[in-house]
Amino acid sequence: MEASPKIGREVIDSCKAGDEKAFGEVVLAYQRRVYNIAYRMLGNKEEAKDLAQEVFLSVFESIKTLREEVKFEPWLIQITINHCRNRWKYLKRRKYFQSDSLDDPIETEDGEIPRQVYDPSDNPETLLEKKMIQDLIQRGLLQLKEGQRELIVLRDLQGLSYEEIGKLFSLPEGTVKSKIHRARMELKEHLERMSH
Repeated sequence: MEASPKIGREVIDSCKAGDEKAFGEVVLAYQRRVYNIAYRMLGNKEEAKDLAQEVFLSVFESIKTLREEVKFEPWLIQITINHCRNRWKYLKRRKYFQSDSLDDPIETEDGEIPRQVYDPSDNPETLLEKKMIQDLIQRGLLQLKEGQRELIVLRDLQGLSYEEIGKLFSLPEGTVKSKIHRARMELKEHLERMSH
């Protein structure tokens, strides 16, 4: 799970005042998180990179309007989710979806599926197996309804609390828990079907 970056309010205030250096700090602190959400939502690395750039462009253009009482990180995640929803619809209309190749490197950045502890005895077969499991999970995520995928990505891959997710989607915590439980069951069913 991804550790939450820490950016102080003074950096955000500098961004609001148009300080590009401060905005650069924000991008550095959050680019991995935004990319990881986008990758898990869209299942394509190039699309995720493009989307992350679009998100930060939106943030740069609208940060001046960020109200004092609104926390930056949930606001950024909401913008990211909104961009993912729009991109998903756009790509779906164009029947774009494909999974990454097994030749691609294993995604093990923070925020991805919890990484395996490095084992020096890992041989090519073990590494391939780990990559195949990653690939299977990503394909399973893409089978879920958009709302379910968002919940799994934010809770299980990004480590947001039920309370934080509830605030993002304006849902009571109990509702979030039951929706996440259903999404996990659905993902489990997809994975079982795909692995047989």
